[in-house]
Amino acid sequence: MKILTQDDLPIRQDTAVAIGLFDGVHEGHRTLIEDIENQEGLFSLVYTFDGKPNHAAYKNIYTLQEKEEIFADMQVDGFYLQAFDRQFSQMTKQEFIKRLVHDFHAKHITVGFDFRFGKNAEGTTDYLREQSGKYGYTLHVMPRIEYHGEKVSSSYIRELILAGNMEETAKLLRRFYFVDGTIEKGNHLGSKIGFPTANISTDKLLPQYGVYATIAQVDGNLYSAVTNVGTKPTVKSDDTPNIETFILDFSGDVYNEEMRVYFVRQIRREKAFANVDELKRQIASDARSASGMLENLEVYKDYIIC
Repeated sequence: MKILTQDDLPIRQDTAVAIGLFDGVHEGHRTLIEDIENQEGLFSLVYTFDGKPNHAAYKNIYTLQEKEEIFADMQVDGFYLQAFDRQFSQMTKQEFIKRLVHDFHAKHITVGFDFRFGKNAEGTTDYLREQSGKYGYTLHVMPRIEYHGEKVSSSYIRELILAGNMEETAKLLRRFYFVDGTIEKGNHLGSKIGFPTANISTDKLLPQYGVYATIAQVDGNLYSAVTNVGTKPTVKSDDTPNIETFILDFSGDVYNEEMRVYFVRQIRREKAFANVDELKRQIASDARSASGMLENLEVYKDYIIC
């Protein structure tokens, strides 16, 4: 996949352009991508925008780098990130269409049913359709997609993640939700009680605090694992959340290695135990549960980015 910048414009080949924020690259977004990839003879291009800033009250589902990786895995030809600066925010709806046609050579455009564009969000899908003959492009508007009566949206998926519902999340993302990080040195308590863990930190959205059956990806290899997300109330006194993964049937030094943790299913909610021995027994039970769920990793390959 080619990452395009302003320096690459105007594009010299005809394109099919999918436009959106793509904060989750979920089932609805995939429909947009499939549409542009089905346009024979056209360069498939994702045109997206700076996401909402990541902060305490709003955590992104994916980072920009992760979105680029996902689109590449989906075999999109090109990716363009539009800076949502003041100049762009003042662009009229007609100027935006002219930009798509001139700078991106758009011959086919696909958007969601509620897509708005241009200054003060004055542009609508109806306006895009009205202008298609004048500017020589075809238009596909993806209808509203629902799941269990809810609109499939990044907001809905965020709710599922926060509720620890990783199976429903995976259905709508068509991949397991994942978190990346560099493995850090912890306090070695896990090693002392027989369960050495790999700890990573992230500023991304975290699932509900609890214990999960996970798949750990280290150095290109996949391992069954069990992961605790939370504050470790039995052994830690502050409220700083962490992600602590016990990789099953694995030994070796992985400190400073990059690790990706795919969340498959919640085993239980986080809880405080009376003592470390009780915690140790529960971890052993959690590990057995995760091992049973993840006995054959091959069945999960379609939900993993390799």
